[in-house]
Amino acid sequence: MTAPDSSEQKPAPAQRSTGGRGQAAQLAPRDGEALVRLVETAPAVLRRSQFFVWSQGPLSTLLPHQVVCCGAYSRPQRGLGFVTFQSVVISAPALAPLTDAGSALMRACAATWVQAAGRPVQVDISHQALDAQEQALRLDRELRGVQLLVHGVARPQRPAEIESLFVFLCTPRAEQTAEERLLHAELLMPYLHATWRRVLAAEAVLNPAGSEIANSARSVGASPDPGRRVANTGLAMTEREREILRCARDGKSNLEIGTALDISALTVKNHIQKILRKLGANNRAHAVALAMSQGLL
Repeated sequence: MTAPDSSEQKPAPAQRSTGGRGQAAQLAPRDGEALVRLVETAPAVLRRSQFFVWSQGPLSTLLPHQVVCCGAYSRPQRGLGFVTFQSVVISAPALAPLTDAGSALMRACAATWVQAAGRPVQVDISHQALDAQEQALRLDRELRGVQLLVHGVARPQRPAEIESLFVFLCTPRAEQTAEERLLHAELLMPYLHATWRRVLAAEAVLNPAGSEIANSARSVGASPDPGRRVANTGLAMTEREREILRCARDGKSNLEIGTALDISALTVKNHIQKILRKLGANNRAHAVALAMSQGLL
């Protein structure tokens, strides 16, 4: 399976056969709009903080999730390295297997995907080894029910040689079927693969000494201390600032935020500047990522 650059790739036909039942999963209008937004915004994602915000937007509309584990092959290390993005608080013992390519759970996810011939697959954890089941059950208890959906990219004609692997801990919407989630995973994979690879390449240019995936596998997202205040400054975030951050997280412009909150765009801009100072952020996307990582939203 190949993954062309997101700036050139066109969305695949929004239909997928269910395999012998004479039915097909269709892409709903709302999901089609989300896919277009995902494609349009992907080229601007160059940092992990931006990737985190991007994953909480149209990507989350197509695949509602609490955690996404992004794995990429490191040739010097001869293996996958994972970085985990989360929007919820997870204990360290539950989180650890998700950032370890050698854990029973991640090995089970990779093996299941290879056995599925490189197609998106929902992992039936009851068929896995006992240690993988135990790791999955801990996550299931903490997140109050999740489903593991896996998809990735392998070298052409070599399905066992994985280039990228993404594991979603999904929180299914009531109106979204399992077949629709698999369809969405198939449609967005070229962009997800290209975007994550671009983030890693940008990091390699900016920080060559620390760019190796194997040395940077970690978790990005909700802090285990959701009550923590803004770092460095000690200044608490006001409720209005939180409202503005929530709108910014959803991709709204200053004018759209002002309309939603019944304030002027200039007032929104002033609030944004205060938020950046409080968080020590470089821009809006960075501020949203920092706020989410500190449990402020």
